[in-house]
Amino acid sequence: MSPMNSSLLFGIAAFVLVCSAIATHYIIRVKNSFAALPRLERPWLLLELGVASLFIAALTIPIGELSQSIAISHLIQIATVVSATFFILTAMVTMKQAWTIRESD
Repeated sequence: MSPMNSSLLFGIAAFVLVCSAIATHYIIRVKNSFAALPRLERPWLLLELGVASLFIAALTIPIGELSQSIAISHLIQIATVVSATFFILTAMVTMKQAWTIRESD
């Protein structure tokens, strides 16, 4: 792999790591503001797990470049991206359910 592609991948990984850290910070702040509502805590936790999975996937980009076993790091990266998708979509569904709860429920 050429050095240009390697530095580009490292730049993308760094950008994703910074964005994930910022997103995690704001998710924690919003989750804490909804701490009094028990039904809204679970969606925010699922969203945090999704962002953490993306963080792990971003960490595997430079590891895959430096390691000899590219297939294993690629498999880990795919698994974490799929789990991130699952957690984020599940969080969206549970947030929708939590927001549509009537007062009588």
